[in-house]
Amino acid sequence: MTALTEKITAGAAAREHWKKNLLPEKITIADYNERCGSNFQLCGDIVLDEAPQRQTTLTVLIDPSNSSRWKRETEHIYAIVRNGEIMKLGGTRTGMKKRWDSYKCGHCVPQRLQKRTGEPFPGTMSVTNAHLYHTIEDSLLKGDQWQFWSWELPEHTFSVQMPTGVSVQIATQTYHAYESWSMTEFKDMAGHIPQLCNNSDPNYR
Repeated sequence: MTALTEKITAGAAAREHWKKNLLPEKITIADYNERCGSNFQLCGDIVLDEAPQRQTTLTVLIDPSNSSRWKRETEHIYAIVRNGEIMKLGGTRTGMKKRWDSYKCGHCVPQRLQKRTGEPFPGTMSVTNAHLYHTIEDSLLKGDQWQFWSWELPEHTFSVQMPTGVSVQIATQTYHAYESWSMTEFKDMAGHIPQLCNNSDPNYR
């Protein structure tokens, strides 16, 4: 690896504090995707972002042909994958770009300085996001490969008849059910949940 930029080296203390030590995982995205009907598609590679105009240090490389799917605000189940092995499963109702943007907020830990003021970040970020962000950053620096995969869920609607007799179609939120099923399938295969799901919000699912 070439010499690191200053913004990458400046995160050493944050990485040391927040990173999780991951074990090799026997469940690959290929095997898991086959079990899930091959519904997961590669979104892009997670890589270091050394561009000086941005303070965050991670980005996802999205192929132009996949851009609209990445930005579309629809329900997804997603997998975060290290070296082909699943490290995290999750769900979102607002699309993959917004989910990734929320993970980037994990950058804003007290061990880092704000670019505008030079003061430490206040530490109001999600602890889950901080662990995931710095685990990926540290792992990339060690030469590992990370990817985002996702399953864009089908829309589900039901019809409701209003008092005037008009029938209205209502869209339902279903990703929680898909996420729970996906986690159960992984646990059946591995005997445990994905390693980076250990710090998930207990009220999330």
